[in-house]
Amino acid sequence: MNWGNPDILYLLLLIPIFLIFISISTKKRKKLFIRLAESRFYDYYLQQFSGFHWVLKGLILTGALFFLIIAAARPQWNKEVQIIKKEGIDIVVCLDVSKSMDARDIQPSRLERAKDQISLFIDQLKGDRIALVAFAGRSYVQCPLTDDYGAAKLFLGLLDSETVLSYGTNIGGAIDKALSLFRESDKHKIIIIVSDGEDLEDMGIKEAEKAADLGARIYTLGIGSPEGSTIPVEESPGNIVYAKDDKGDIILTQLDVRTLNQIADLANGKFFPITPHQSEIFEILQNINSIEKKKYESREYIKHKEQYKYFVILTLLFLIIESIIYYKKKGQFKRVL
Repeated sequence: MNWGNPDILYLLLLIPIFLIFISISTKKRKKLFIRLAESRFYDYYLQQFSGFHWVLKGLILTGALFFLIIAAARPQWNKEVQIIKKEGIDIVVCLDVSKSMDARDIQPSRLERAKDQISLFIDQLKGDRIALVAFAGRSYVQCPLTDDYGAAKLFLGLLDSETVLSYGTNIGGAIDKALSLFRESDKHKIIIIVSDGEDLEDMGIKEAEKAADLGARIYTLGIGSPEGSTIPVEESPGNIVYAKDDKGDIILTQLDVRTLNQIADLANGKFFPITPHQSEIFEILQNINSIEKKKYESREYIKHKEQYKYFVILTLLFLIIESIIYYKKKGQFKRVL
């Protein structure tokens, strides 16, 4: 036998306590009577009171409690097979978390706006699986492919520009990491890159060609302004300075539309600049939904049937029996409280 809530069974420890209470209360009743009257009248009192029925009612209530606890623990037996099939597309979102994403040419910052866009995108998914890859100089999987959108958004919320300690921006590495999450047999592979496009390693174009050869489609979301912006750095609490290069000049980070366009074109996708209206997210969704969705999961689950209803019935039966038993004799119909 299996249990759905096995921890509830610890409440069975209450049963001996109830039995002890019934035993003690029987003895205590006589002591209380003797305080009010002489002991020789006790037998006369018992002519009007059935100690047996009083104890029986207590035992029946204890039995009802026992079956109620068993029902709450959700006993399970008799196996049943369930086949669960899901349809959808596997999507990997690669989010740039390099220092340039802290630029504030888009408020509150490039990174925070990008996270808002991805969160909105996740909210629109139905049946698709999504994974998150965070990248800067290196890439790593923040969230593997999942259809648990709540978990995906939780992992998304944990990302910031300190997540990847390797400085720089390697879009090619992010594409390669994204490709590793797909199965070779996958007919459709969707990669979405959210970045300002500054590919410092110059590997994005090469990896985009490789992705296209493997049947992947890449959409790029560019975040930032072509005019560029400085990168704020908190040197100490409340003291903001701006990132500088090796020569001591303040760095100006710009949206590289050209690189992001090339990557998307090579991999049969499309480039979208992120706008305040967030319309690009819905355009990407329209493109994805136009693709024939495949059954990416078809599994047989063997589970045990829930059998708690039998114990609920026994509980109700015991309570009904208890309610019709009286502890008063000789036709008195006063019920025990």
